[in-house]
Amino acid sequence: MPIRLVVAGAALTMPVKSVGVGADGQMALPADPSTIGWYRFGPGPADRAGSVVLGGHLDSREFGVGPLARLRKVRPGDLIEITMTDGTVAGYRVTTVKDIPKQKLAVDDLFDREGSRRLRIVTCGGPYDADAGGYRDNLVVTAVASS
Repeated sequence: MPIRLVVAGAALTMPVKSVGVGADGQMALPADPSTIGWYRFGPGPADRAGSVVLGGHLDSREFGVGPLARLRKVRPGDLIEITMTDGTVAGYRVTTVKDIPKQKLAVDDLFDREGSRRLRIVTCGGPYDADAGGYRDNLVVTAVASS
């Protein structure tokens, strides 16, 4: 089980919490933006195929701006490391950093259980739309296994 995320290119280190599905049918996210959630019903970093999905809030009224606000600094080729409960570390190299409109987020692709080993980190992105009650886009960082 993953317990820590390190994204050196964004000076980002965060604890990882195991999460499932919320009452709204979406991936449940930790309330505090200083913690990121790992979708426990999908692949884990030790699995040989599929997407490891981590997601968290960019900010919140209660806790303020979280470390994922620095995720935009990540560039293709940057290293991401996930430490597991047994102390092993899974490494990934960033391939893309994209803002994707929430209505166009390909959820089946994001939560893919097959195919190559990769990591998907998802948070809010794009402009904040007060009328809609949230950010317009999702910022999605995709990385491939480097080890």
